[in-house]
Amino acid sequence: MGSTSAISAATFKQVNQGGKTVGKETFGVGPLLGIAMLAGAVPADVRAQQNPIQQVAAPAIDNDDIGGVVTSRFGPEAGVWVIAETTGFGTRFAKMAVTDEHGRYVIPNLPKASYRVWVRGYGLVDSPKVASEPGKILELTAVTAPSLAEAAQYYPAAYWYSMVRIPDQSRFPGTGDKGNGIPEYFKTPQHWLNFIKTNGCGNCHQIGNYATRYLSPKLGKFESSEDAWSHRLSVGPAGHDMVNFITQLMTPDGGHLKALADWTDRIQAGELPGRSPRRPAGVERNLVVTVRDWLDPNHYLHDLTTTDRRHPTVNAYGPIYGDTELSSNAQPVLDPVHNTKTTIEPPVREGTPSSALANKVVAASPYWGMEQTWDSKVNAHTSVMDQDGRVYWAAQNRSPQDIPAYCKKGSPLRSAQLYPLDVSHEGFFQNSRQVTVYDPKTQKFTMIDTCFGTHHLNFAEDADNTLWLSNNTGLGGAPVPELAVAGWINTKLFWQTGDAAKAQGWTPFIVDTNGNGKRDEGYNEVGQTPDYSKDTRIPFGMYAMAYSPADKTVWGSSLAHPGYIMRLDPGQNPPDTALTEIYKVPLPGYGIRGMDVDRNGVAWLPLDSGHIASFDRRKCQGPLNGPGAEKGEKCPEGFTFYPLPGPGFQGDPSAEENPYYLWVDWFNILGLGANVPFEIGNQSDSLHALVGGQIVELRVPYPMGFFAKGLEGRIDDPKAGWKGRELWATSGNRTPFHIEGIDAPAPGAPGATPETLSSPLVVEFQLRPDPLAH
Repeated sequence: MGSTSAISAATFKQVNQGGKTVGKETFGVGPLLGIAMLAGAVPADVRAQQNPIQQVAAPAIDNDDIGGVVTSRFGPEAGVWVIAETTGFGTRFAKMAVTDEHGRYVIPNLPKASYRVWVRGYGLVDSPKVASEPGKILELTAVTAPSLAEAAQYYPAAYWYSMVRIPDQSRFPGTGDKGNGIPEYFKTPQHWLNFIKTNGCGNCHQIGNYATRYLSPKLGKFESSEDAWSHRLSVGPAGHDMVNFITQLMTPDGGHLKALADWTDRIQAGELPGRSPRRPAGVERNLVVTVRDWLDPNHYLHDLTTTDRRHPTVNAYGPIYGDTELSSNAQPVLDPVHNTKTTIEPPVREGTPSSALANKVVAASPYWGMEQTWDSKVNAHTSVMDQDGRVYWAAQNRSPQDIPAYCKKGSPLRSAQLYPLDVSHEGFFQNSRQVTVYDPKTQKFTMIDTCFGTHHLNFAEDADNTLWLSNNTGLGGAPVPELAVAGWINTKLFWQTGDAAKAQGWTPFIVDTNGNGKRDEGYNEVGQTPDYSKDTRIPFGMYAMAYSPADKTVWGSSLAHPGYIMRLDPGQNPPDTALTEIYKVPLPGYGIRGMDVDRNGVAWLPLDSGHIASFDRRKCQGPLNGPGAEKGEKCPEGFTFYPLPGPGFQGDPSAEENPYYLWVDWFNILGLGANVPFEIGNQSDSLHALVGGQIVELRVPYPMGFFAKGLEGRIDDPKAGWKGRELWATSGNRTPFHIEGIDAPAPGAPGATPETLSSPLVVEFQLRPDPLAH
């Protein structure tokens, strides 16, 4: 596991406070709200630690804190959240902290404003919102949930979505309409589960939150819930994709469409989740979460950037930049010091097509009607920041038909001579992006016209500040395997010369199947029967793009089921020397999207199987090249799996989680240790950190609906302790209006009016040394 287990003894003791394992669902003081829940909806293990007679002194606070004690009729309430929210700034602003074992809390470092403060926790319903301001001691009364049904409204989406009934494992492999009804495409139950999780239905938003587990009357009147769901999946700009997904899940008995209708029918009839979440305990109680919003409710974001990952003090206290993908040309900018939000708009060349061409609204949304809310020519997917604070977007800046001559056969570029890129696309093509750079110092944009499409990007630690980029084409991505390449930009050379052609290069993915340790030309092409006297090109595309400081290699993930990871060794002259290794995720794992690499060279993967997995190439026991290396089966012993917490579908032993991405904290920014991986818990409103082999769950209790795509850490002040360090994520769901609104009409519900619908969120995570630090 490398240095992931190198956590201090004090921190490890906090993680295991109470003598129970963090990774287990029974850990901590959480309410076990099942059929055994009695006595006013408060579980016995909570009541046993609460003493209604006990008098607890208020904690010490500064003039920028709000603190006090939370009690209920059972006494002090441990492991619940106290939330302070204001609308007095330029953004929605809420800050929250967790109570300690005596019910005490401190919400630290609040900007001066008038706040509404309340208590939220499992086993409770929200307490009345009380007016307060920084510098005040505020005693709060928690409200015990009067019923299981009211308590369950605060559960994360996973607890509700796990109620969906999935096909029995005996129905796989699928044999089609003339057989068992399951489409032949689905060879295993894991493939079906992957499709109803991250790499299908759960790709873009939560399922199981308030907005999805109820059928809105605004959808209209229908003869059946199946008809209602069929209509629901066709609305808005994503309607085409959603209909495409559900069509692939159809069977003669109704398939997943019928399962969704049955699910919402049972919920409407009063059925509740069979499990409940635990309350934060141990080191989880040290977490402080701050939520701001940016942009607007009808435009979503994919990602953000805050600093240079290699040098996380770059842009200290500075603006945060967002990436709006298909939704808007305007990229949001958040000032986290003054709590203000603005936008900037990258330029595009004439003739650049809009995302609206491929995402037409054909059925009215209950939120936006027939409005074409996705209309972007920029299509900025992901961004990174360099050592000088410049922001690089994987963004479209020209038409996919306007391919520069230097990309084609006959070009002086070595990459083009070996593997020309000359595939044009009419209209809008999702992965036809280039690179656009913004310099905050000059407030100017620069377009870098790449021959290869761009998707995710990361800097190498080298003298050229090489920027590596994936493009998610080939198997598992956009179905254009001839475009499956990795690309790079020598940014030092580019800024010296301004010559985009000379500064870039790319390579297809060539596996050393003849086993001679080097790359040879004349390799086997895709679809050919392998001649193992030659190397072999593989058609898998890279989705993620991660750099390994340990050996200067580049890693990526392929979404092709059951999931693959790829290691690219550039060699001395990448167009000629780059070699690829590929590794298939073995059972019990399956279903990958993002990934990252720690500073020891260990790859970390978030999996739809409900795991964080590691792949340590140092554990491989046999040769990694030679015949068969293109199949990805050379090193199953390199994988280790760590189960995630949370409920699973009936009949499936793993957590119902959609872990979109994973980020490794190279420099112990948050405080849980160097090289700790953080998985994005998209179905649980959380981040999951793997610390010493155990899961620490960092949950965002308000507003419900946190759905991250990426994550970054920044150090604003190395001398300020925990106050000068934080992790940043944006809520990247394509339905930001599904997030719990201000003054939501029900827990977790969207706002009742266009004015109270949520905009996308920016979420800041900080970890104190104890729950009362200020």
